Amino acid sequence: MRVLRGLFAILILLPLAAIVVVFSIHNRDAVAVDLWPLTLEASPPLFVLVLCTFLVGFLIGGVVAWLSGGRSRGRARKEHHRLMDLERDVAAKKQAEAAATTTSTGLPAIAKS
Repeated sequence: MRVLRGLFAILILLPLAAIVVVFSIHNRDAVAVDLWPLTLEASPPLFVLVLCTFLVGFLIGGVVAWLSGGRSRGRARKEHHRLMDLERDVAAKKQAEAAATTTSTGLPAIAKS
């Protein structure tokens, strides 16, 4: 699995990082940004705006994906608790069965086939 992560980093992330660096170097011109209802105005470099836009989109996508998986996570949590209850019941029944097969002398009874 670690080999696949390393391969992923080399084949995907390295070229992507190179693209971001080249894009940032070639788009350093200032761009006027005016937030209309407010009186705020800024002049960041173009690459900062583009990278921040991608970052915000990435974060919003992650939040949407996390929220959409809430029902599945809740169902998995419920099933996990149900499984734990069933395992506890099975262990209690095995213990009760073992206690029932023990003779009055404390020795286990002979199993019948």
